[in-house]
Parts: sequence; C-alpha cells; structure tokens
Amino acid sequence: MIDPKFILRETPYWTWSLFANQSYLGRVQMTLRRECHGSLANITEDEWSDLRASLRAYEETMLGLFQPDRFNYVQLGNVWPQVHVHAIPRYATPRNWNSISFTDERWGDLPLPEPDSPIVELDVLLLAKSIRAAKAKSE
Repeated sequence: MIDPKFILRETPYWTWSLFANQSYLGRVQMTLRRECHGSLANITEDEWSDLRASLRAYEETMLGLFQPDRFNYVQLGNVWPQVHVHAIPRYATPRNWNSISFTDERWGDLPLPEPDSPIVELDVLLLAKSIRAAKAKSE
C-alpha cells in the first residue's frame, strides 16, 4: 500500500511515505519494512529503536518546515494489517505552503475522521520533493 512516488526516506527498518491526504500538512506514514501484521507490540527492540529515531528525525524536519504545535501518532491497522504508524502534525493556526493555506479543522480534537485534503496529487508530489530536500539538508 505504499506508493513509491510518495516515499520520503528509508531507514533500516521503516519506510517514510507522505500520506496522500494532506489535510494535516506534513502527515507521514511510517511502515515497517519487514512483513508484520498486528500491532507495535510485535516489533523487535531494534525496530523500536529505529522507530524512535525516525520519529525524532521526522519531528525535527517538520518543525524546520512548518512549525507544528504538536504531533499525534496513530497505529490502527484496520484497513491495512501491515504494521505502520501515522505521524500527524497538528496546527493551532493556519500554515501556508506553495501559496496554499492549510487549516487544522480538528485542532483540539482527535485527528480522525480526517478532513478533505486542500491539495491534489501533483501538489502532494511537490510537497514530497520539498520534504526530501529539507531532510537531506539536515543530515
């Protein structure tokens, strides 16, 4: 279920991919690279360690780009059983990227159900390119 054109980064254990619905600017899905169904309780110590490092690197990148006010993390697996974590930046006030305004319509509440994305796939691809470039600069 990972669309290769949205892949931002690969670590030894996790693949970062930009989520197609960008109702939360910078929302990323981190997917375990080995096949594993169920929950985070099924991952190894090395995978946990790499996930923690990935979350820190993700937050650093998002803070540099969009200054989120907080981060939400969700691991559900209801639609796709492969272990993956949704990293959702949250914003108290609107943010702008590429002359497009993003408003966190559910600020102060759960991120789901997610609102409609204010951008189309072509913009998501441009956003992925911007995030890849920012991440490369920080390494």
